[in-house]
Amino acid sequence: MTTEQLMKRACHLEKQIRTASEVARLDLQPEFSRVLRHIKAAGESVPGHLRRTEQALNDELVERQFDNMPV
Repeated sequence: MTTEQLMKRACHLEKQIRTASEVARLDLQPEFSRVLRHIKAAGESVPGHLRRTEQALNDELVERQFDNMPV
């Protein structure tokens, strides 16, 4: 994929993530992160809105790990 195609794919995934349920968002996270890694590997900078979406997804993953932890 070209960098332009990767950017388009990342933006498309971001739109899906923003409208998806929590479970669906977390299902999309691995592909979204992979696309961003490919963009970085191509030497391009990742736009801030995509980085913020990735960080929000990572935060959700961390929180989910603690949801069923006994107190």
